[in-house]
Amino acid sequence: MSSETQDLLAPTGSAAHGRRAALRPLAAPVRRVIVLEDRAQVVREGGVELAAGPTRLVIEDVAPVVVDRSLVVRVTPAARVDDVRVARRWRWGPAEARPDQAALAAARADLERRSEDAGLELQLLEEERTRRQRVVELLQAQLDRTLPWAEAWDPRWADELEAALAAVRALDDRRRAALAAAAALNEELARLLAPGGAAPRGPATLRADLVVELTAATAGLHRVSVQYVVPGAAWRPAHRATLRGGTLRFEVEAAVWQATGEDWTDVELACSTARPTDQAEPPVLEDDRLRARRRQDKQVQVAVREQAIATTGEGQAKAADEVPGVDDGGETRLLPAPVAATIAADGRLRRVPLAAFEVPADVDRIARPERSALVHLRSRQDNPGPGPLLAGPVDLIRESGAVGRGEVAYVAPGERFALGWGSDDALRVRREVREEREVARLTGKQTITRTVTLFVSNLDPLPARFRLEERVPVSEVEQVTIAVDPKATQPAAAPDQDGIVAWDLAVPARGTRTVTLVYRLTASSKVAGL
Repeated sequence: MSSETQDLLAPTGSAAHGRRAALRPLAAPVRRVIVLEDRAQVVREGGVELAAGPTRLVIEDVAPVVVDRSLVVRVTPAARVDDVRVARRWRWGPAEARPDQAALAAARADLERRSEDAGLELQLLEEERTRRQRVVELLQAQLDRTLPWAEAWDPRWADELEAALAAVRALDDRRRAALAAAAALNEELARLLAPGGAAPRGPATLRADLVVELTAATAGLHRVSVQYVVPGAAWRPAHRATLRGGTLRFEVEAAVWQATGEDWTDVELACSTARPTDQAEPPVLEDDRLRARRRQDKQVQVAVREQAIATTGEGQAKAADEVPGVDDGGETRLLPAPVAATIAADGRLRRVPLAAFEVPADVDRIARPERSALVHLRSRQDNPGPGPLLAGPVDLIRESGAVGRGEVAYVAPGERFALGWGSDDALRVRREVREEREVARLTGKQTITRTVTLFVSNLDPLPARFRLEERVPVSEVEQVTIAVDPKATQPAAAPDQDGIVAWDLAVPARGTRTVTLVYRLTASSKVAGL
């Protein structure tokens, strides 16, 4: 450790001299890290031989963004922690920068110096050429004045003019070489700065050292553990699914970013869904006053709206609209990585494996023509693991390679979830809707008949089977009723409680089929908004 750092960290006053000798560096690398949604909890551990009495230990180059009030130091029972604090200072100059920054800064400084020298040389050549060119002009002017009155040509005049022109041509050659060298240096400097100005002109970095003052009751080896919280770190669930035949391999990973200022090398990494910034106290309920008023006959106003089905089946539940984070199902989860991980403090994404499993999958095709004319390949499988699958993106891979990216919602242990694997190009569904409205003259009863016709085509030379799903509205008021016409609907089918009508179709090779769904919506005369 430099003497400048010692002077900064050592106490002043009469007692400083006695304690300055006890100042000792402590090698306490990062051992464990728990990454939360927007921060990380870091644990450093190390051992040091201490003599009995007070000692000041310094852990150098900790993250400058460490939260001071989160510092917790634990030592062996034979020692006592007296004080702990973070000493921060700016470091200036390439020699004090991080190794990568120092190398880039040195290369940039060398290129700038050489470029400046090349520019100075070019300027000198320009000035010298200007002088030589002036000599040529003076010689030519002198010849113009002398030749009309000269009795004979003097060969010395040609030699002097040729020497002056040769000097100008030599300077032109040197000037072109200097211009090419300067251009090459500028291109090299531009390539060095191309990644986004990674080579700072004058690197100024904030250094942070952790100072621990403790008193050892007995001499010997003492273990020191330091725990603190740093911002600038985050993680999100990321998955990878591989489908081969009827078997699905599902890999759970954590996408981790960190730019805390300290690298995590071969650490025990764990990802947590805890949110320490959330309010810990329950909200206060206020009085809800009820007031009576005279009953009035009102017209029933209805409207058609999209309603998400409130179920967690097949991993299709959607998270509420809120700040993006990790959906853990309302229960805090701690997901440890099975192997040591290394996360550099460069802000780039690192994927850390957390778990993996293989499970049999039911593979079929499904079409929902109201949303898309394509027929999609789908797999449905169970989550056999002891823990849930957190909501996140899924990289989809088949025998032919990557097919795209999907998404899975929160899946509880043992729950069944579904994944889409792209469309079948040989199958298409075209959808047509026809609507008829009728109002009774006497009662004002309203009847709306909708006919949905689905034209299915198979361009493949082999027959195909898939599931076709349509939906009908579901009424929430007694004044409106909706019923499927069993005679006009072909093939016959009935909706479930959520209004989903499904058919298992078999389409012949290079053939077509037609599916018709007819349902009637009936409402009283007091209903408006249909």
